[in-house]
This record gives sequence, structure tokens and C-alpha cells, in this order.
Amino acid sequence: MSANENSWYRVPEVWLILVLLVGTMAGSLGLVATAVKHRDQLPSPAPTSLASPLPPSAAARAADDATP
Repeated sequence: MSANENSWYRVPEVWLILVLLVGTMAGSLGLVATAVKHRDQLPSPAPTSLASPLPPSAAARAADDATP
């Protein structure tokens, strides 16, 4: 058995790790590029209130009534 047979580039697991690492880096950089290119824009002029116009679905009971 020669030393060349045990070289790092002949081990399939090393290539799997390298492919996963490169894929992760490419995906991350792609997401960053997409986020920078398509920034969220606030409406102009800004609304006076960001609250929902709908009433709450159920009113909360008072603290005295909630305790047994």
C-alpha cells in the first residue's frame, strides 16, 4: 500500500463535505444578494397608525374575575 492511496482527495467523504460547504456558501451569498437587491420599501407617506382596523377577537377578563 503506497502513500498515494491514502491521499485526502481519494476519500469520498472529504468531497461530500466540500460540496456541502460550497453549496451552503453559494446559497448564503445568493440570499444576501437577493435581500440587498429587493429591499423592503415603506409606503410613502407613512401611515399614521400600524394597528389593525379590526376589533380584538375576544376581550380579556379582568384580573379579579380570572382568579378562582
